[in-house]
Amino acid sequence: MEARKTHPLMAEKIEVSSRVRNLKPYDPVSSLDIIRTRPDLVHYKLDWNETTVPPSPRVMKRLVDYLQNGSKLHWYPDMNNRELFERIAGYVGCTPSQVVVTNGSDEALEVICQVYLDDGSNVVSPVPTYNHFLHFAERTGASVKRIRAANPLLPSLKELSRAVDRNTKIIYLANPNNPTGNLYSPAEVLQLALHNPQCLVVSDEAYFEFAGVSCARLIDEIDNIIVTRSFSKCFGLAGLRIGYLVAPEVLISDIRRVHNPKSVNMLAQLAAVAALEDLPYYKSFIRSVKRSAALVQSYCRDRGIPCVPTYANFILMRFDDAPRVAKLLEEEGVYVRDRSRQLPGMIRLGLGTEEQMTEVLERLDRVLQRMSR
Repeated sequence: MEARKTHPLMAEKIEVSSRVRNLKPYDPVSSLDIIRTRPDLVHYKLDWNETTVPPSPRVMKRLVDYLQNGSKLHWYPDMNNRELFERIAGYVGCTPSQVVVTNGSDEALEVICQVYLDDGSNVVSPVPTYNHFLHFAERTGASVKRIRAANPLLPSLKELSRAVDRNTKIIYLANPNNPTGNLYSPAEVLQLALHNPQCLVVSDEAYFEFAGVSCARLIDEIDNIIVTRSFSKCFGLAGLRIGYLVAPEVLISDIRRVHNPKSVNMLAQLAAVAALEDLPYYKSFIRSVKRSAALVQSYCRDRGIPCVPTYANFILMRFDDAPRVAKLLEEEGVYVRDRSRQLPGMIRLGLGTEEQMTEVLERLDRVLQRMSR
């Protein structure tokens, strides 16, 4: 291919913002390319903590009906979708005026950073945690204080409080946390917020449905808590990108200064409403995930493999050579996340139904047999 020629009037490179110059791009690790090369194999994609079953049949029916019956895809999405806001508010236990619907909970986290952070401010967060939020924070010019507990699986909120200074604007808690799976109780979070009234406490509850514990009710008690949630995990709508945040109305008015209400497409809105209309379907899947967690724990106990159950839809397993285990599982069509750089020896195994996990554990058996030869 002929080398690209630069126009003589374009000799100088356009400079990027000073805030962006030292940032590293977010590097998503995906198994999709490998999966596409092996269409003959039944794959178990457990590396991104997605659901392992399709969304509720009601979701599929709602989307098909919309597309087949005069859909208005040439129109912008409904920016004031009353049904959606009321469904979410009813599900959370708040009012529609305390809800902002976003393009995945990622957009909610990004908007929070845009609204409350700037040069010279900082964020305090336990690590390891969800790195994309930390990336959003650094993009604003803020710095991030990464607090690593002596035992990352049992972090202390007191350690976070000690790291707060006069420039701290946000304390970020993935709750349950990814990848450790630990959970902060509403009482703990309330105390943290009360002791740091100058800071916004963000409870990122992407895995709320599996934990069953939320800080959402705290938004009626104090004005410095925001809860973010996602339809990407339990509800299985990761490909449509929809999430939301709930917050006191005094914070909602600030967030609306920045949030783009056109960012959530119409299909995602319809799917979210349909999902919330079929909670029994998802509760059944959650029960199956919990039984699968017990199945994996029993497997590990019988084989002397250390494991850590979590409040989310994944479990941590420790091996002497975690990277090799992850690689050999990939060869077996099972995709997990090697977390050994953050948590020595650990792989993170997403959980599906009992039938699925029985097959996954059979493939893990084959891997361990290969490694013992």
